[in-house]
Amino acid sequence: MKSLLGTVRRSDVIFRADGRFVLKARVVRALNISPGDVVDVLSDGCEYYLYIACHADRALCGSYEAQVFPSRAKGTCRHFRGSSSRLCKAILAVSKAVDKAALPCGELIIDEQGRRLLPIIVHLNLAAK
Repeated sequence: MKSLLGTVRRSDVIFRADGRFVLKARVVRALNISPGDVVDVLSDGCEYYLYIACHADRALCGSYEAQVFPSRAKGTCRHFRGSSSRLCKAILAVSKAVDKAALPCGELIIDEQGRRLLPIIVHLNLAAK
């Protein structure tokens, strides 16, 4: 027998080969992301963690790589988009994806520096299914 639904888990972050990435509402709420924040990914060699590298209020009116903004200009949109070719290429390489990596995230943790980190499950590319 074969399942009609297949994989029912949804992705939390999407990285594309053209350098654009999308953060879904769960990630935005968990990290408390605001428009203009700069996100980055930390790695300890085997785990990858999404976090806010620079908050918008500390960015001092500039344009930064991996700066995120709501995907819709009006309303209460909780999906954010950003662009960083370096970040997308690195995540695509780690997840062994070519065009798109739609990845789920784990549970929020707080490190010893007080940063909110969200583990990215890079070996489970939902776009490949």
